[in-house]
Amino acid sequence: VNYFNGHMTLNIETTKIHGHTVHNTSSIEGFRSWIQQVKDKTETTIYRGQRKDFPLLPNICRDNKKELLLQNEKKLLTEFKNKAKPYLQAIPKNDWEWLVFAQHHGLYTRLIDWSYDPYVALWFALKETEKNDNRPEVWVMNPLKKDVISNFDKTRPFSGQRSKVFNSSFRFPRINEQKGCFILFKHIENTKNGFVPIENNKQLRTRI
Repeated sequence: VNYFNGHMTLNIETTKIHGHTVHNTSSIEGFRSWIQQVKDKTETTIYRGQRKDFPLLPNICRDNKKELLLQNEKKLLTEFKNKAKPYLQAIPKNDWEWLVFAQHHGLYTRLIDWSYDPYVALWFALKETEKNDNRPEVWVMNPLKKDVISNFDKTRPFSGQRSKVFNSSFRFPRINEQKGCFILFKHIENTKNGFVPIENNKQLRTRI
């Protein structure tokens, strides 16, 4: 969805960029029609809204030098746990839950947020329309069963084999309202940012 000068403009087209299909529409009706077409193709569909075409990367890699990223990531999470615990009625049970909780309280993590609700994603895409450099977009992914983490007892967020989707068992109002889920990124040393953007990920890019 593109948004110009405070109004959705009407021009629907389909192009191929970076190997995946891009739909441009300028009306809620066009967006709704597109969403229905996407949902009809798969059992599970998730959405992410962005105000412009940022790479699909976690925020932990924005302000960290690649060689210090892992060290800083674990240090930040440990400090967050220690400072947050005295104020929590319910304590997250594992690092999966801690990462989700920390992400939604401003800590930089290796997660990016997605939603099962396309209109939540659309809201995030359009919420900062006053900024001049806006080019709002909604990403759609149709993950397969093998792309989703289901057993948290046998997996650890900092030692996975590849980037995957997961649902948090630690539910709090913001996650519930946003119908949220997440992609957890695998750290890869020989990359520019320490992580591969989802749109370039050899497994997940085909689900976009």
